Amino acid sequence: MTADPRWEQVKQVFQAALDREPQQRAAFVRDACGADAALEAEVESLLDAHERAGSFAEGPAMHGRALGETFGPYEITGWLGSGAMGEVYRARDTRLHRDVALKLLPQLFAFDVERRARFTREAQILASLNHPNIATIYGLEQAGGREALVLELIDGPTLADRIQQGAMPSDEVMSIAKQIAKALEAAHEQGIVHRDLKPSNIKLQPNGIVKVLDFGLAKAMAPARAGADGGEPTRFATAATREGVIVGTIGYMSPEQARGKAVDKRTDIWAFGCVIYEMLTGTPAFAGDDATEMLAAIVRGEPAWEALPAGTPPNVSNLLRRCLTKDPHDRLRDIGDARLAMEGAFDTQPDALASSASAPVRTRFAAYAAVLLLGSALTGVAVWSRLHTGPPRLARFAIQLGAGESFSLRGRHLVTMSPDGRFIVYAANEALYLRPLDQLQARRIAGTEDRGRSPFFSPDGQGIGFWADDQLKRVALSGGAPVTLCRVPAPWGVSWENDNTILIGEGPEGIWRVPDTGGMPEVIVKVASGEAAHGPHLLPGGEWVLFTLLPKNTRSWDEAQIVAQSLRTGDRRVLVRGGHDGRYVGTGHLVYALNRNLLAVPFDADDLVVTGDATTVLDGVADADENTTGASHFDVTSEGGLVYVPRLTPRMAHALVWVDREGREEAIKTPVREYIYPRISPDGTRVAVAIDVRNQENDVWIWDLARETLTRLTFDPGFDEPPAWTPDSRRIAFASDRDGGGLFWQAADGTGPVERLTQGRNFFPTAFSPDALKLVFSSSSSSQVSSDIVTLTPGSRDRPSPLIHTPFRELNAEISPDGRWIAYQSDESGHAEIYVRPFPNIDGGRWQVSTDGGERPLWARNGRELFYVTAVGLMTVPIETTTAFSNGKARKLLDDRYRYFFGDVFFQGRTYDISPDGKRFLVIKQAAESGTEDDSSNLRLVVVLNWTEELKQLAPPDGR
Repeated sequence: MTADPRWEQVKQVFQAALDREPQQRAAFVRDACGADAALEAEVESLLDAHERAGSFAEGPAMHGRALGETFGPYEITGWLGSGAMGEVYRARDTRLHRDVALKLLPQLFAFDVERRARFTREAQILASLNHPNIATIYGLEQAGGREALVLELIDGPTLADRIQQGAMPSDEVMSIAKQIAKALEAAHEQGIVHRDLKPSNIKLQPNGIVKVLDFGLAKAMAPARAGADGGEPTRFATAATREGVIVGTIGYMSPEQARGKAVDKRTDIWAFGCVIYEMLTGTPAFAGDDATEMLAAIVRGEPAWEALPAGTPPNVSNLLRRCLTKDPHDRLRDIGDARLAMEGAFDTQPDALASSASAPVRTRFAAYAAVLLLGSALTGVAVWSRLHTGPPRLARFAIQLGAGESFSLRGRHLVTMSPDGRFIVYAANEALYLRPLDQLQARRIAGTEDRGRSPFFSPDGQGIGFWADDQLKRVALSGGAPVTLCRVPAPWGVSWENDNTILIGEGPEGIWRVPDTGGMPEVIVKVASGEAAHGPHLLPGGEWVLFTLLPKNTRSWDEAQIVAQSLRTGDRRVLVRGGHDGRYVGTGHLVYALNRNLLAVPFDADDLVVTGDATTVLDGVADADENTTGASHFDVTSEGGLVYVPRLTPRMAHALVWVDREGREEAIKTPVREYIYPRISPDGTRVAVAIDVRNQENDVWIWDLARETLTRLTFDPGFDEPPAWTPDSRRIAFASDRDGGGLFWQAADGTGPVERLTQGRNFFPTAFSPDALKLVFSSSSSSQVSSDIVTLTPGSRDRPSPLIHTPFRELNAEISPDGRWIAYQSDESGHAEIYVRPFPNIDGGRWQVSTDGGERPLWARNGRELFYVTAVGLMTVPIETTTAFSNGKARKLLDDRYRYFFGDVFFQGRTYDISPDGKRFLVIKQAAESGTEDDSSNLRLVVVLNWTEELKQLAPPDGR
């Protein structure tokens, strides 16, 4: 090996500097390097790397934070470790009652502007990454002049701990390596290089999920230039700073990183190779007695390839050599290719793989040739199969939901099928269930239990997207914690596209788009006032988006239009008039819903024209909540599969029942209807309830408890809901879309006119104050992203007055019986919780009553209890207000048998009430029109394999 004079000079000055006291080293380096600024920068960089490799190794005693000590709202409960960028503690979040990892900037660097900036940058980088294999950040906290990152607490050993036990079997190595690759792939797609990947920064959870930690040294990649291979130093890392010259842990640095050169994602690929090598052999790829020897090994040496186990798969051995190539121009270019290689995507014969280690150009050619040959072979097999066996056989069968399962009907799409037709995901019991078609049972998908709905598959079939709690999320099919992508109102149809984006229908807000790695949604299609957009999908080519448009003054989605709009020019074309939830099928069809049937029409995707007449291809497909949002419960896959929910016959409806505190039911002889928002009159004699008529008309009705009669109160053809009684039980207030919309009230006995209280839309009345002077209601933004609590004085000319006004969603306010307190729900913490404030002067304090989520509060009539709904059922909390407000510990009162109605999709509007004596609750129970029991024959899915063969026969693509 020929010595590099420049490198020898750097080592000489570096080694001499290490012999000086730390406070003398900087001056020594300046004198030794003289006017050679580049030499000085390289030596200082090595010193900085040496400091990071050896500092903060003493353990918790040197930092002096004791158990029980607090940092803001976080109570220190344990020591986790330390490194160059922080001290990490286990802590308890006393506000949200969860364990977290607290990473504090060391006191030594509290006044170091550069390191504080890097610390803040780590928070920003982590906040931009949403992936199951990357540790989540909860926030950035400041207290006592110091800063801390609040991070997801990851239990389990580090990969370094596992390697200490010895070399690992190749199957275990591959499982871990694939997950590391996925984490790096997600970071690189966001333009972020980790720069400090090593076994101690990788956690192995007991459930098998791998988490990549510590992005403290990460940097943003510069935009790629035409013809450029390498990344450029960015504003996060410039040649003028030591961090821009060399950062990381010495044993895992790439050669260019060790030399202080500009780095890009290929430096992570090098470290990735080092980690795999160490897992397979139990020893580091590049070792040495000190930093100098280690750096020399990285720049000049080679790993001991002979140390790889004899049984190492050839594709893994080849991958390692491609990752650990010195010259970044010859190194593997993309971590996604590493993942594909581990999955066998480029496998050829072992001899070819062995020779590829010394002939990288031939390797790439061989891999591409193998793919082409494989494709040709598969094409030949497919052609032979068609010639000898004819078209694929149609298969049609039903899947019954499991015991105790029922569809989450107040959702958008209920069911989706993976692109390869192997899996089905459906929404039931306010969660999502995965059903492999080769198995007999479905399993609930972890992390979707809190009103998971509107499922959709990723294009590769490995991920599932869904909406829950005002957030769009994704979860791996293989398991793991869901990842939040963005905050959105309940979507009107979602699709995950091949270009790594997700399209979201948002009704009157048009169509939004967000990267499938998360971020801020952007509006890509706007609609006019009074219009709504549903169910977007990209047509082939990616320029035109297909969606359903509900025109202004059109009440039924059966009167909607299926349109295509160019994302480049904004040009919009109407393809079908009268239909909704359109999907393009590769057979050359548009398939859409109309009158609870599926229709198909031949369609030329190149010229964007319909080439034939529409044909009914399937009868009796259920619509979402009787067609609230234009969704129809079916899915068609690229492989020709179809899954749908048959129309519910008899139509599912509701019954009102009493339930006492022990869970005993007592039937009420109300007819079976679509009841929502029951309210018992203050005098306990009647129930006001909204009845939904096929989501085309809602009216307020009155059930007389003594006479057992149901009488209609409002008669407007639009939507009148929900009812709110005045304290004297004589009048009922409600919201209505009549005459431009607003709040109205009228006499509960039906006499006299309907009177307007205020004008406007998106109002939702909830309660009167005990003196009847104030009506409390929520007022939502048009997008439903935020909602305020507002008061109005009925009968006066005063304008409504905001009571609680924030950027969050405050809903379902209820005033205490003595008029001194107001309870409400807010999602300011990221999910709904119950809070109490004084009323009407809300500035006198605020108390969080729920601790693990909560919605729809209700006061007991004596004011000594507060009820609210969670994912597990109805909770009760004792309340004390004699002197000041205080609350006791919550406990479950009723289980989740009525969860569908306790926590329905509207998120707004209480769906239960309590009797005046406080002994029993009025709830809504799902029932069929034929009685009060669930009709289990309705709880099924229908699957049709190779359905497109039938489609081509029923509606020939050429229009004949």
